[in-house]
Amino acid sequence: MKKYLILLVAMIMAMSIVTVATAEIKSSYNLSDNNFIDAVGWYATKDASLILRDDSHYELFYREYYFGTTDPGLKANKLIVYRGTYSSTESADDEACHFDITLNTCEGIYFEQHGKGYGRTPLGFAMVLDTDNWTDEMTDIAFPDGSDNGAADFLAHHTLEGKMFTVEDLREDLDDVTLQNMIVTLPEGMESVEALTITEG
Repeated sequence: MKKYLILLVAMIMAMSIVTVATAEIKSSYNLSDNNFIDAVGWYATKDASLILRDDSHYELFYREYYFGTTDPGLKANKLIVYRGTYSSTESADDEACHFDITLNTCEGIYFEQHGKGYGRTPLGFAMVLDTDNWTDEMTDIAFPDGSDNGAADFLAHHTLEGKMFTVEDLREDLDDVTLQNMIVTLPEGMESVEALTITEG
């Protein structure tokens, strides 16, 4: 039995290595916003990373961190991962190292937040919503008024389908040290990083 257990563990580890090896990142573009909230004495950090896995699949990460200065235990952490397919074209702004990335589909959303800093938000302070692994409990959290239900409705409410990001890719001109791999422009109507968050069902 012990021999079979060792073999099973070895197979799982091998499969994990193969999975990681094939999950290559083609490009990554980032944008962040940091500020101090005087009214409550908190620091707030919000950032986004647009990850292109290949020529057609993306993951968009939104992360949010709050922490207090007078009460170090007053913290909050949020992670949202959008995934789907994209298309890329040369940017309409005519900058040589810019590209317009359009999110053609939004096929899944993973949403996690926790910490006392979220105690007064519409969604509970400690929760996970995952459209790939949806449960009845997630429906109760996402739609407390009972007006909607299920992963499909959550995706429909929060899809990023059709949204376009302009990015800068430093690999287009490695001699220009001013270039960065960054998100230059967020989609129209989403003027700040925080616009990528989710605050209610």
